[in-house]
Amino acid sequence: MYLTKGIDAIATITELRSNTSELVEYAKEIERGILIQKNNSPYAVLISWELYERLLDAEQVSEKKKGKKGQK
Repeated sequence: MYLTKGIDAIATITELRSNTSELVEYAKEIERGILIQKNNSPYAVLISWELYERLLDAEQVSEKKKGKKGQK
């Protein structure tokens, strides 16, 4: 895993396989996602449960706002 500007952390699929527990704990600590790469390309993002819930809540609020605009 290494750090880069604009992204808190990047890990490869191989690192995810061998360091799953550590990466999950790190994702929870930083409260941001860890970009998972496969063949040097973005593949997935590992996030904590708390961040996942916040993202879902934000999405629902956004959808409600869009729905109210459409009713006018």
